[in-house]
This record gives sequence, C-alpha cells and structure tokens, in this order.
Amino acid sequence: MAILNGIIRKMSGSAGDLTFKTLNGQTVVSEKVVRMTNPRSVAQMRVRTRWSNVIAMYSGIRPLLNNGFENRPLGLSDYNMFVKVNMQRTPIYLTKQAVAGGACIATAYQITQGSLPAIVVTGSGQGGSTDIRLTGLTISNSTTVAEFSQAVVNNNADYRYGDQISFFLVKQLVNAATEIPYCQFSAAKVILDAANTETLASVTGGSTGFKAVDGKLGHNGNDGDCAYTWVHSRKSVGRTLVSTQELLSANTLEAEYQGDAAYTLASTSYGHSTGSFLTPDADASGAASGGESGGGDEGGGGGL
Repeated sequence: MAILNGIIRKMSGSAGDLTFKTLNGQTVVSEKVVRMTNPRSVAQMRVRTRWSNVIAMYSGIRPLLNNGFENRPLGLSDYNMFVKVNMQRTPIYLTKQAVAGGACIATAYQITQGSLPAIVVTGSGQGGSTDIRLTGLTISNSTTVAEFSQAVVNNNADYRYGDQISFFLVKQLVNAATEIPYCQFSAAKVILDAANTETLASVTGGSTGFKAVDGKLGHNGNDGDCAYTWVHSRKSVGRTLVSTQELLSANTLEAEYQGDAAYTLASTSYGHSTGSFLTPDADASGAASGGESGGGDEGGGGGL
C-alpha cells in the first residue's frame, strides 16, 4: 500500500491490479489481494517498482489527453484508464531514489482509446510514418493548412474536414547533475480546413511530426531518444471521438530499465522482496524426468 500525492490524489476506483481509495483526504493505492501480510512480497514489489513510471508518464502528458479514453466505464477517469491499460505492458522498473528525483522513461505506452480507426504507424527509430496518404503533396515551409487538409481528405476515406490530427512527442533527457532520466512532453495539432491559408509550419510550430515521408504523413527530424505518435480526433454531437494509439518508442535508454536486472536493482532499493526459498520463481523446459538420474554408476550404485 502507498499514499499518493500530486495529480494522482484524484484517482479512485480500480485500474488493472490496483485499487485506489480516499482515506482522510489522501489517496491510497493497493494491489487487489484478499489478504496481504507481507508488504515486500514479490507480487507487491513487482507492482511498486513498475507503476511509478506509468504515473510519471501520465503526469507529463495529462494536459494533452483530456477525453483521450472515449468509452471509459462509469466511475473511471482518464487517470484510471491510463494506468489500467499500461500496467499490463512491458514494465519499466525505477528505483526508489530515481522516483524521488523525478525519473521518467519514454516508452511505448498507450495514450488513447476510442472508436475512430487507428492510425497505423510503421517503421522504427526516427523514421516512423503513418498510413495517412499525402499523394502528390510535398510538405515545405510554404505548404498551407488548406493544401495539407485537401491531401488528407481526398486520399483517406476515414478523414473529413473539421477533424483534427495531433502529434505527440515525448523526448528522453537526462539531468546532467544527478544523471536521473526525465521526459519533456509536447504536442502539435492541425484541424483539417480547406479554407485555411496559414502555413502548416506556423500552425504546428514546425513539428517534426508533420512531414511527408514516402508519400505519407510521418516523422522526419532529429529528436534524439524519444517516443511519439499521432492521434485522429473528431467532435461528434458533443462528444470527442479518438483513434486508439500507442507511442512508438525510439528510446535507446529504455532497455536499461527493463528486464530482470532492472527489477532486481529497483526492488533492492525498496528493501528486498521476500518469498519462499523453496518455491521456484521461474519456469523451465527440458527432457521429461521420471525420477531417474543419468550419469550415475551402473546399477544405481552410490552405496557403500
């Protein structure tokens, strides 16, 4: 169990394997278990060492994600949904000291969930591109929003004027003094409008996510270690419809915070998790054993 501060004090209900409730004005998080007598069990430590990065990512991207989870169940907030879907993903393990220093690792978390067709993102590293066709359009500093909008609507059946395309960028940085990794969050958007003569570059701030890559909308620029994606959204009868999207990771640093070694380092920082010495903590495969031992003396000797 842990007491939460900051924006996550507003959380309530359940998210994945976690339960949030308010006690005396404070939000308390605990794992869904019938009985917990050991606060440093392996199960508890697995949750503790992985949820900190999920919350850190949400804290940074939160201002950009209002209405990001279109059909969330009654009683659950965007906070709850973000934690719920991302606690099931490949974990990022942070030490207690790193969390205290504001650590955050950019990784492939899901940031929206909705009914519009997902934007398919392909490629790797800095070269990711979408399935949004821009047939014949070469984007330059003079390209207007109208030209971009016409190319998108005319070549992609899922888009209409008035829709919005957003680009989310999470840059991975490292504090030079403390060597603790942290993230910088930004986003750019454009509303598809055939009458808008402003330049696309001025509307999006020259975003690296509004470039033409092999005839499609893509990412073209040197953003260093980062994670990024695009989201399609639409206003419909007072509701915000969104596409379901996850970040594409181009972060070489994240591997350092994944896997058994990262978990061991993180759990040790909180105090070793405790479990049963005699209970195997991993599965293994090999030849079936019927209780016989190979390589012994002929006749099963070994006695005196």
